[in-house]
Amino acid sequence: MNEWSADTTLKDEALSERRDALLQGIARPQSLIFTIYGAYSRALDGWMPVGALLELLREIGVEDAAVRSALSRFKRRGVLLSESRDGLAGYALSESARRTFDTGDARVLERREPPSNDLWVLIAFSIPEKSRDLRYRLRSRLSRVGFAQVTGGLWIAPEGLEPDARLVIDSLGVIDHVDVFRGEHVASRSMPEAVGEWWDLNAIADGYQDFTLAFETLMEDYQADQIPMTPLQAFIDYTRVLTAWRPLPYRDPGLPEAHLPHNWPGIQATRTFFYFYDTLGDLAQQHVINICSARNAQS
Repeated sequence: MNEWSADTTLKDEALSERRDALLQGIARPQSLIFTIYGAYSRALDGWMPVGALLELLREIGVEDAAVRSALSRFKRRGVLLSESRDGLAGYALSESARRTFDTGDARVLERREPPSNDLWVLIAFSIPEKSRDLRYRLRSRLSRVGFAQVTGGLWIAPEGLEPDARLVIDSLGVIDHVDVFRGEHVASRSMPEAVGEWWDLNAIADGYQDFTLAFETLMEDYQADQIPMTPLQAFIDYTRVLTAWRPLPYRDPGLPEAHLPHNWPGIQATRTFFYFYDTLGDLAQQHVINICSARNAQS
């Protein structure tokens, strides 16, 4: 089994550059809006007033014009639906987006433990050449939810990712071209060797380490009571942390512990995220409810 440690990663300067790139990435309006709808809107029936969204994003430092542009893109993609309620313009989650968030909660917000069994889900598909774009999208979507390619039309993941695969298959309408199997590896090379070939474990480990480096000081400041625990501050910090965390559980397929390298940095990154989730999540949600309620009262 391979061993992963900080000593085998890039030099400190490169690590700092990656951390800075992560922080810049989570400041993108589209990423923040996606997080806000995924984390907070379902407690508000999936709908939020435009004025509240603008105010919330202003608090994180995003200008109104950038927010409006991002909202328009989400509307064109069918993620958000323009909808007015009680005279207030707003956006609601589409049904497909709501399903995506509901399924995503199991990856992003649940404390995943490495499975103790060695069972796998396999996706086999054959899509005609005339539909090569659909074939490309299926491969891309499977990769984004944590599957790895064994051969051209055969993809694999731990058994727990079957719901993610079914969501991909249903959303693309390719059920007639796909077969789904569950099974175990019986021969011939070792699974740690195969896993190391199918997934880029170093890249996954780097993502976890970058996350920890970006937010461990903030966590220590909260633990030392150096930051006021207000709903506003909780919203700002938790939204940024969640935006940075959200892609990581999708890159990580959740491999059995026996196939993970030693000193796996996902363990510390997970502890860091769930400190913020447990400490700030409810306060952040209350802040969003307060802002939306104030907008509704003004209508």
